[in-house]
Amino acid sequence: MDNTDICLVKMKNKRPTIIATDLPFARPARRCEYLYSTCPLIFQNLKSKLFDHLLLGGEHNQKISPEFNSPMSIKNDIGPEEKKNIVLTDPKFGMFSLFKYHIRRGYLNQELKKSNKIYCSHIFSLAFALPILIFISQWMLYISLIVYEARTFDGNFCPNSSPVENKMMMAGIGIVYFVRSFFIWDNLTTRIGLQKMNRVDNISAILDTFQEFLFTLMVYGANIWIIFAEDDLQNMIMNSLAMEFLMQLDNEFEEIYFENLPGSAEDIYDNIYVTYDENKKLIDKRKKSSRCFRCFSCAIAIPYKILVLAIFIFPVFTLFTAILGPVCR
Repeated sequence: MDNTDICLVKMKNKRPTIIATDLPFARPARRCEYLYSTCPLIFQNLKSKLFDHLLLGGEHNQKISPEFNSPMSIKNDIGPEEKKNIVLTDPKFGMFSLFKYHIRRGYLNQELKKSNKIYCSHIFSLAFALPILIFISQWMLYISLIVYEARTFDGNFCPNSSPVENKMMMAGIGIVYFVRSFFIWDNLTTRIGLQKMNRVDNISAILDTFQEFLFTLMVYGANIWIIFAEDDLQNMIMNSLAMEFLMQLDNEFEEIYFENLPGSAEDIYDNIYVTYDENKKLIDKRKKSSRCFRCFSCAIAIPYKILVLAIFIFPVFTLFTAILGPVCR
């Protein structure tokens, strides 16, 4: 055996044991070794999010591990379509920020003048606060469904008397949400790692970020409860679809709005959005100049951390419901 092909040889019981090798036919890492090496990175990712103030995306501006590539620099040569997608993806730009845009810039109707068209959604978004109405309607419908299910629930948490199809439905929904729960965490990673993002030196952006992830988590949790508490199979499906519909109301409003006025998204990206470093400076400046914002920023820090932890442990909750839900159903 050639010594140049062997990185490390340990003498054990007078026999050479190859620990690592540069040979082309070297044994690949086993699955257990892969999990052992990646689990610390997962918890490091959790730690980065917990210490990332207001979920600015600081984890994307530092190297995760020596084996990973360095963070990429900001690209400035992006097209209008990509700018629109960034605005739509940004969780910090929601209904509150869209309404604020109308108050600060949208009321000038520059995009209407450029396109030589009149869009009622643009005009009445300011006149009747349409984005805020969407936000209110989401919570009104959500609360009404939860109150109804709580009022009609018989109080028996483990009757174990449902037919087999209801148990299968409970198990199936639990498995689907167990799979989705990992994408919720990845979604948190992806959507706070944008090249540019909405300014977070204002309360509207903070509320939008909290609303985006909190409402998704609450809808998934409510869907699991509805499947468990409802007796009729068709009602299970219809109520679950209703919850999914509620979760998409604000995103659909943004998509339709920017589909009609794509120039608004470009205007938002060019004139409102800032980079990660600029955002940090704006937050520090706002904290020094505004006691109200400083208190609000500190008060929201703990709920943000609780939300991150809730998203992180949500797979455990969904796995628990997928296994024990059908048993108690």
